[in-house]
This record gives sequence, structure tokens and C-alpha cells, in this order.
Amino acid sequence: MFTFRKKYREIDESNSENRLYDNNFSVLAHNEKCIVDKMNNKISETNFVVENLISTINTISEYVEVQLGSIDKVVNEINTYSALAEEVSSSIESSKQLYTQTLQVAEDGSEAVNESIKAMGDIEGSVNYSKSVVNTLDNKAADINNMLDVIKDIADNTNLLALNASIEAARAGEAGRGFSVVATEVKNLAERSMESVSYISRTIQEINESIRNTILAMDETMERVKKGSDIANNTLKVFKNIIESVNTSTNVAEEIVSAVSMQTKSLENIIYSTDDMNNTSGKLMFVIEVASLNTQYAKTSLFSLSQVSEDLKIITNNFLKMLDLQNKEDIVLKTCLKVVPKTYDPALNYDFEIANILSNLHASLLTIGDSGEISPGLAKNWYVEDDNRTWIFNLRKGAKFHNGKEVTAEDVKYCFERLLSPKLNSPNNWTLEDIEGALEFKNGRASSVSGMKVINRYCISIKLSNPYSGFLLNLGQFFCAIMDKEELEKGNIVGCGAFLLEKKGEDHCTLAAFKDFFNGVPYIDKLEIKFSNQNSLQKLVDKEYDFMVIDGKEDMDKIKSVEYLNTSTAVLMGTYYAGFNLESNSIFASNKEVRKALNLAINKKRIVEELLGGMGEEARGPIPPGILDNSYLGAIPYNPQLAKELLRKNNVDGKSINVLYRDDSESLLFNKITTCIVEDLASVGISCNLVKVPPSEYLKPESIKKCDLCISRWIADSGDADNFLQPIFNPANIGNLSRYNNRKVIEKLEEAKNL
Repeated sequence: MFTFRKKYREIDESNSENRLYDNNFSVLAHNEKCIVDKMNNKISETNFVVENLISTINTISEYVEVQLGSIDKVVNEINTYSALAEEVSSSIESSKQLYTQTLQVAEDGSEAVNESIKAMGDIEGSVNYSKSVVNTLDNKAADINNMLDVIKDIADNTNLLALNASIEAARAGEAGRGFSVVATEVKNLAERSMESVSYISRTIQEINESIRNTILAMDETMERVKKGSDIANNTLKVFKNIIESVNTSTNVAEEIVSAVSMQTKSLENIIYSTDDMNNTSGKLMFVIEVASLNTQYAKTSLFSLSQVSEDLKIITNNFLKMLDLQNKEDIVLKTCLKVVPKTYDPALNYDFEIANILSNLHASLLTIGDSGEISPGLAKNWYVEDDNRTWIFNLRKGAKFHNGKEVTAEDVKYCFERLLSPKLNSPNNWTLEDIEGALEFKNGRASSVSGMKVINRYCISIKLSNPYSGFLLNLGQFFCAIMDKEELEKGNIVGCGAFLLEKKGEDHCTLAAFKDFFNGVPYIDKLEIKFSNQNSLQKLVDKEYDFMVIDGKEDMDKIKSVEYLNTSTAVLMGTYYAGFNLESNSIFASNKEVRKALNLAINKKRIVEELLGGMGEEARGPIPPGILDNSYLGAIPYNPQLAKELLRKNNVDGKSINVLYRDDSESLLFNKITTCIVEDLASVGISCNLVKVPPSEYLKPESIKKCDLCISRWIADSGDADNFLQPIFNPANIGNLSRYNNRKVIEKLEEAKNL
């Protein structure tokens, strides 16, 4: 961004030399008073900071003392643990010996089981042999039984022959008496033989029964031998497992002994390190005490400096009273803006240029310096409690609104709840969503924000849902301005900034210095602003304007030859972009390859060189490099040939696209960028229909819905990446012109805030 201003104020030639002298002297006297007041305020602010520093050092000292106590406890615990580790090591050695004994017993048991299994095998062989002998005996008994059957047959036949002999002897008479006696004896012999055969048969049956019982007993013995053998085998497996387990346990024990030994050494090292830490903490405690003494000395010096400043203020006031300042002319600066404010309510504005006005009319709890650091604003100091979520803000006593009323904590709470109110529907309400209960209040589910509490007239507590230090940067923005609660309830905007709104019209406004501004009276008395883009540069050259913003090469080239103009440059953390209307049904929004083709078709280097005069660079991502280094990302190249191929592939070549256009001077940078984009798209076969709307209507959602493509920019409120990305990627924010909606991106943004 380039700012130009006059070197010298224009002087009316008709005024006398004395009047010129008196006015210049009066201006010097006025500036001296402003300097003294500002110096006095800065000394007060520094005193607040030193008090905070003393409080912080005391807190650090307390924490260091607690840490020293904790270190002593840690050392004691480590010593105790080291002793326990040695006992464990000793116990493990004893266990190792027991494992060795158990291993020997298990090996002996395994050997005994092997012997038992061998004996079982021998028994099984013996039983099998006995069974074969008994089976042989059973077979012999069967043979005897067969022989008895033969004998029985012989006895039966003998008995039959004896009967026949007796009959024949009887028929022979006396001659056959002797033969009859023989026949009788033979009969008797046959009967006795039959009786013997019967007896022997019964005996053999008994023997067979015994043999069968013996065989059954042997079979049972065999079963039991097999079971015994199986049990022995299982026992052997168990012993093997025991041996393996004991071996494993022995190995583990050795590893444990080794680990405990190493752990003991590590504990010894930890003890040494802890001793070093203890010594370092002691040294740190000494440094803190020295810092505390120096800070107290700084406070004493500031107090002395404050007294000197008060004396200087009194002398200056007395000096100014002696001067006749009635002839002093107001110091008035004139400039112009290219846009017209739609509202002077900071909660409803999100335009970067209008923010330059509102940031002068309003003040917030905190202020953000040029390099992005946080400084006191209406809050003279602040701190976070132990939960890292609750922030306490102490307000300056005596800070006033433009109507003379004192700023209080109630005004702060009311303004923050108003910003979150669903009734107001502020585009900036996302900045306070991290306050506990803010979302419930914003969505109408609660009557107040539970995380904000007024502690007293000059103190307010704000509790966050999660720790987030970037929240403080949000509190320093103009849209978190503190305004008079009672006036807001009446619909009036009354702030407490360095300037108050003296006049306003459709094409101009005047800001007047607020004499009771808490940070000191401004150097200039009035700032007159015109809302126009017509011949603005020429009016600067003709001295109608004292300064203005230049953001293009053409204007920059024109003022190079004007010697009474000088320049002041600043890096702008922002991105110019062409955004698609992703809620439209157009193929330009819905087709990823078509969007890529349009990216390839635009010559961004041409825009940077010809329109910005090299005061920019091709974007490598949405975040400006001033916030986050993105040099590792590759830029999208200018490749119209590939763009044409993609458009032909998707049947888009020859179609037209609706482009939103600011209905204003063609010299406006946005319109120049739009013209370049239109020309580049035409070169790849895409014609553009310009949808013209007034500049004040350009960013409205209803205007965006009329088009497929809009050209805009996003300027960082601070150097915080979350603060930059949330408005343009969160669909809940009006700053998201493209209506990009990706739940995963939102989750990652929320996750990043809590890191």
C-alpha cells in the first residue's frame, strides 16, 4: 500500500508574516501539548505494564519455588525407586536361582517319566506275550475238548457194545456167563470213562472261563497300560513345557536384570540431571529476584519520570495559557476514499477502506501495533487465570465516550453480546464465538453469554470454550469496538476513539479530534474525507487533498514527477482473488476441471506487473506470505493452451460466464483487474457478461448470486492465520463470498485454533 501526503501546508499569500508566524507557533505549542499528553499517557501505560511484569515475575517466582519443591520430591521418589529397583534386581537373581533348581527338578522328572514310559512299554509287551500264551492255552483246551468228544464217543460205543455183549451172553446161557461178567466190567469201565469225560469237560469249561476272564483282565490291563502311557506322554510334554517356560523365564529374568541395571544407571543419570535442574532453578530463582529488583527499580524510575512528566505538563499548560492561541487555525487534513460507507456501525462493517474511518472513531479493549503486537487499549492490563481459558481485563478509570460518559465493564459486555446477537446478524460475530456460551447465545438458545461476567465497574471476566491466544487479536479489531450502551439501545452510535464523527453526508464526512481521548489528543484537529473516485489523483496533485492511498502502477507513475509529494510504503497482508459462486448451477462452479482451466487461462504475472507495478506477487495459496511462509507451494502456471484443451474436453468452449462488475470508474483497480480477466478468458473462447452493480452493493450476498465469478480481496485484520482463514472459508461468515463449504476444512480450522 502507498500513501502520499504534502510536504508543506498551503499558506494564504494574503496573510501577513506575523499571522503566519503566530499560527506556526500556535501549531508548535499545540503539538507540544499533544506530545506531553501522549508521553504522560504512555508513561502511565508503561507503569501498567511494569505492574503486570512485577505480578508476572512474582507468579514465576512462586512457580519456581513450587518447581524446586517438586524437584526435591522427584529426587526423593527417584532415590526410593532406585532402591526398589535394586531390591527387584536382587529378587530377580534369587528367582533366577530358583528357576535353575526348578529346571533341574523338571529335567529329573522328565527323565523319570521317560523311564516310566519305557517300563509301560515293557509291561505292554509282557501282557501281550501272556495274552498270546493264554490264547494258545485256550486253543489247547479246545483241542482237549475235541479229544474228550472222541473219548465220549468211544465210551458211548463201548457201553453199547457191552450191552450187546450182555444180551449175547444171556442168549448163550451158562456158556456165556463169563463173557457176561466181562461185558459188565466193560460197561462199568465205559460208564466210569463217561463220568471222567464229563468231569474233565466241566474242568475244561472252568479253565476256558478262567482263560476268558484272564483275557478280559489282560485287555483291561492293556487299556490301563495305554492310558498310563498316554498320561506319561502328557506328563512328559508338561515337563517339556515346564523346561521351556523355565528357560524362557530365565531368559526374561536375565533381560529384566539387564533392563533394571540399565534403568538404575538411567535413574542415576536422572538424579544427576535433576540435581543440575535444581541448581539451574536456584540460579533462575536468583535471576528472577534480580529481575524483580530491576523491575521495581524501573517502576520507581517510571514514577519519577511520571512526576517529571506531570511537572512538564503543568509547565506546558501554564505556558500555553500565557500564549494567545485564539488565532490558531485548525489543523485540517483532506483525503478521499473510493467507496461510500453503508453504515458507521463497526459491528456491521467488513470493508477494508471504511475500516480506516471506523478505527479512528472507535476504540477496543486492546490495540494492535503496526507489527501485529498487542498493546493496552481501554483495558490497561489483563491476565489469564490458571485454567488458561479465563481472561481478566481491567479497564482504565476515566476513559470517556464522545458524549462525556465514562466507559464501564457493562458497556463492554453489552457491546460484545450485541456483536453476537442473532438480531443484529453481524458479519463479524465469528470473532467472539470462542467465548463460552457464545454459540448458544448467537443461535438464540440463551439470553446472555455465560462466559462473560462483570466483576465490577472497571473489570470484566471473559472465559473461552478452549484455550486460544489468537482471541486477544480479535479484541483489538475495530468491529469489537466499545460503544455507549444507553445510546446503542436508542439506536445511536457513540464511540470513544481518537476522533468523533462531526459531519456526515452522502459524499463526505468530517472527523474531529476528541479532546478527552484516553490515549492523548490527536495532532490534527479535523480530517475531511470525500467519497469519490473521480479525478482523485489530479486533486492530490492540485493540493485539494493532503494524502490518499495509491494501489496501482498508472497512478504511481503519474506522481513520480511531482516533487512536493513524498511517499510512505507498507506491506499489505492481503490477497486479491477471483472467486466462483459455488452455490450456482453453472458448469463454471460445479466442474473442477473447468475451474482449473479458468485458473490456467488468467495471466496473473501481467496483472502484478502492469496493474500493480510489481507491488505484489503471484499467490501460492490463500494465506499471504506475510502471515505464513508458503514458498514451498507451487503457483498455478499461465497455460492458455492447456486451458483450451480442458474447456474442449468438458464442452465449455464458446460458452459465456457472468462476471460481477463494480459500476464505477474504469480506473478503479478492481475494474482494471476484471478487464484483464475478461480479456484472458476471451482468448481461450469464454465470453464474459458483466453484471454491473454499485460499489456499495458489490459484496452483498444478493449481488454475488447474480454471477458466476466475482473479483474481490481479503485483507488481514492481524497477523493471525486463523483470523485470516475463518472469514473466507467458513460458510457461516458473510466474508465467504464464494460460499465455499467443506466440513473437513472447518474441522481443521477449529483444530488449528486449539494447537
